Amino acid sequence: MSADALEPLRLRFRQRAGEESRHLADALARGDISEIERLAHGLAGVAGLFGFADIGALALEIDGEFARGEALSLDKVRALIIALEGLSPYS
Repeated sequence: MSADALEPLRLRFRQRAGEESRHLADALARGDISEIERLAHGLAGVAGLFGFADIGALALEIDGEFARGEALSLDKVRALIIALEGLSPYS
């Protein structure tokens, strides 16, 4: 039995990171702000739970911008894309 019960979920998150980065990049290229919001919100909820605090923090900052009605920081979205690409074992 594994000492870390979350390890299988953590691995799955890492495996999906490349896909998530592509979805974010596509949404950014299309200017699909609602899709960026949806993706960031989901990542803000799970990334930290699985031990990826930097990704969780970036996603939470983006999600917070939406919640406060602020202009979206494209630099933060790009940083999140890069962070996800770096996490993916398939990059």
